[in-house]
Amino acid sequence: MDTHQLLQAWEVDITESSIPSSNLYAVLQVEARVPLFCGDLKDDACSQVAAYLRLGSNSIASAKAFIENHSYHYFTQFGDNDIPKPVQHKPYLGDLLVHLMKGHYFNGPKSIGTVFAQKFVDIAKNKANRPEVPIPMVALTSTSVYAALFWKAQGSPPKFNFTGNQFSEVYIFHMQFLEDMKMNAPHKFHKLMADIFAAIQDLMHTKKVAADSKVNALAFLDLNGMDE
Repeated sequence: MDTHQLLQAWEVDITESSIPSSNLYAVLQVEARVPLFCGDLKDDACSQVAAYLRLGSNSIASAKAFIENHSYHYFTQFGDNDIPKPVQHKPYLGDLLVHLMKGHYFNGPKSIGTVFAQKFVDIAKNKANRPEVPIPMVALTSTSVYAALFWKAQGSPPKFNFTGNQFSEVYIFHMQFLEDMKMNAPHKFHKLMADIFAAIQDLMHTKKVAADSKVNALAFLDLNGMDE
């Protein structure tokens, strides 16, 4: 997916955008082409995947289990010994996906979530008219998680090739998966995309509360009154 495709999904005329087209990649935090996982999205997925999916000491086998049936994008509960239990009616709501989307699409004044905030509302077709995330955003993020798991399944080699067309089929799989859902179950599809947007906003609010609590704690501290 390139930046033009993402904007076209929102019916945005790039020539009328206030952002120069030469800077779109930097602003949107989206790879110019899907197979090129050379940026922060891939790096963050690789650094976070073991913790979020609780891969444990046998991370190779655990990673392979997730990628065999593409269960990594589901919201997942963990039982005894961190046995994963993907919730089948909650696709694309995995904690890692939400974390990555928040960090790369909704982080800062030049992020896509800020610059094109109204477009999340414009594409909404759910009953409550809640903002929705677009399909390419979800597909790209899901592909980055797959790539990170693939890396883990290979034993986390220090040099791993993320270039070429290695993960194009995975991206296309997620695009088609969501497009099929949109066609066959439109109401459930639009609710899902709105739920993903809401989960991202909830995470942003949680982090803001945590940051405010730290500021309040420091403000309450009487440093001058402490003994040396």
